[in-house]
Amino acid sequence: MTRLFIVLILFAVTATAQTTFSSGELNAKSVALTGDAAAWPVLLSVAERDEASNSFTLSKAALDQIKKFSPLHGKVREGRTTFAKLLKAGARVFATEELKRAAEYSAEYDRQLQSGSIAELTRVGGLYLQSLELIRKEIQQKRNEEIDALIAERNGDVNKRKGFLGEWKSAKKGDQLAQADGLRTGDASSAQLAFTDGVEVMVDPNSTVVIRESKMDKLDQSVRRDIALVKGSLLTKLTESAKERNNFTFQAGTSESQVRSGKFWASAVEERRVKLSNYDGTMDVSANKGKVQLKMNEGTIVEKGRDPLPPVPLLPSPQLVWNGIDSVIYADNFQLRWTVVPNSTGYKVELCRSKEFNTGVKVYSPVQTNLRLDNVELGLVHIRLTAVDKFGLRGMESPIYKLMRVEDKLPPAIYVDGWETDRRYTALARLTITGSTEADAAFQVNGKATGLDGNGAFSFTVPVERAEKQLTLRSTDRSGNSRERLLSIVPIDTLRVTKIDWNCPAEGTVLRPATAEISAHGTAYPSMKVTVTHGETRTTVQTDSQGNWAVSLPHRKGVQLTLVFESISDNIVVATKTYRVE
Repeated sequence: MTRLFIVLILFAVTATAQTTFSSGELNAKSVALTGDAAAWPVLLSVAERDEASNSFTLSKAALDQIKKFSPLHGKVREGRTTFAKLLKAGARVFATEELKRAAEYSAEYDRQLQSGSIAELTRVGGLYLQSLELIRKEIQQKRNEEIDALIAERNGDVNKRKGFLGEWKSAKKGDQLAQADGLRTGDASSAQLAFTDGVEVMVDPNSTVVIRESKMDKLDQSVRRDIALVKGSLLTKLTESAKERNNFTFQAGTSESQVRSGKFWASAVEERRVKLSNYDGTMDVSANKGKVQLKMNEGTIVEKGRDPLPPVPLLPSPQLVWNGIDSVIYADNFQLRWTVVPNSTGYKVELCRSKEFNTGVKVYSPVQTNLRLDNVELGLVHIRLTAVDKFGLRGMESPIYKLMRVEDKLPPAIYVDGWETDRRYTALARLTITGSTEADAAFQVNGKATGLDGNGAFSFTVPVERAEKQLTLRSTDRSGNSRERLLSIVPIDTLRVTKIDWNCPAEGTVLRPATAEISAHGTAYPSMKVTVTHGETRTTVQTDSQGNWAVSLPHRKGVQLTLVFESISDNIVVATKTYRVE
């Protein structure tokens, strides 16, 4: 009697050592078991599906697999935060290759998560976590080696010098500079130095810069930095954390400055004359026996053998005479006009493809408040203006304007995100369509005006109907050139998807193969993935351009065979079919 009672208890425990849930509970169950709704493919990969009730059952063995997988998945998710912190800690400079490898592992993990393979996720997740640890160790080791700056951008003739007595040699993008190293630019050349703690130095043409000192304190991570501008000019930017943590000394000519500024400009004619403009925070400037403090938007001049001049307010920035911050032109020339800045002796107009103004900058120095631009290249160019006062000090910067040159005779392009062709097969009830066209174009969907954001991006949602639906996108530029794009939305019919032809008799959900192989084929829709699981054998195929697919697996009697149909573009499971093989 006692033995029978124990057997009954064991039977009850075994019977409850599993969990069943409906398809609508899939995301919630994924959160409960893995802590992440996006991990639902893992549950599907080990679950058994009841087609009649559209429910899934996780056996005790499956739950054990998920239980082992869940901690690793949590660590990988935490690793994304660690990855971001490592970037801020200087991973781009000190662990370039390992950082790239970690990013590849992260992307591969996301791809494997969609397939739900616990074995592959465990392998790739482990490699990702190992890679993060290697990055951390590599940063720690190299930060102690005084590798402190990276040549992030270079344009034209740029040279570097290793050590105070080193020979000048050609520099390339990605080269590292440490304490006592120097950088030199030639005519019409420029460079950007990126320090690992958030300091950027934009070096202008015909300039020489020396890193006199740059040491990291291992205890509090503070940096003692001393940069000298031998000749030429530069613009320096510091992040907020760099301002707080840096003991920053800047030397130019006979002047020395203690920098607590987030942005300043300096120009030096060797030791004879130095100009300093401060845009943020403060700078304590010392020369001869005098000392002045530059506050925000103040500047000074230092002549050799003299005290710094008292601080003077910097001139306000000029403003372009435009209707908005952006403008589109259709000719290869354009007349820039801007507002007059009182007490200015001239202006600086900078043009650059990059909004950071860190490479390939074109500089003009007009005296009047206009400038004709000839041979404007197609595409986007950024424009920045400053006024120059009687001391030669660079004034406050204008907003960054954007000028887009497009062909007058060409209609505006219409880009639709995620559409490889103009026909989309979807299992969704509503479809959101995003894309872009020219920023100032008039945009319509089926004749109805649809708004664009400042960059020309559009987004709208349409219901998916039972029959194929067509949308006509039309974009018209300011010159009247128009382009249309016809999109077709085709709803996915699950009956068509689950119509399967077998090489053996199929009685309901029972297959009776007479050969050593089981093969099946069907016609679903393009951009679909069919995953067939038969015991330990798993095969995944993608439909062709007509929606056709075919698979072949070894015959395993008494083993369940499951087909999962997924829409690649929607990233969802459309249908699942399960058979018993006799």
